[in-house]
Amino acid sequence: MRRGTTIVLIVAVAFGLYVLFSLLNAEPVRVMSRLDRSGDLVSVTGELSNTGDASGPVTVEVRYYNESGATIAKDTMNLNALAKGSSERFQSPLRSLPGVSSYSIYLNHGRNPYGN
Repeated sequence: MRRGTTIVLIVAVAFGLYVLFSLLNAEPVRVMSRLDRSGDLVSVTGELSNTGDASGPVTVEVRYYNESGATIAKDTMNLNALAKGSSERFQSPLRSLPGVSSYSIYLNHGRNPYGN
């Protein structure tokens, strides 16, 4: 291999590793969750784990979707601040939603450094 090709290859691999490392550490609050069903009654239970610095209060928004992907319901839960390394469990209210096929979770844990 030519020297220039080797340098470009090393730089490309280093950049790829940097991007992967950045993506793994982008979200300091990790979510583990599941959809619980009992007939037509559903709720989402889960746990938030703070892998970054202490955060302010966390708002958890759960959206429920039908088979065609349309939103059929939404729940919002306000949780306390998460200290560094701490975890907190959550559960959405039990709802009668016969057409639920999936859900999504959105976390809001304060403003970003740019004030948005």
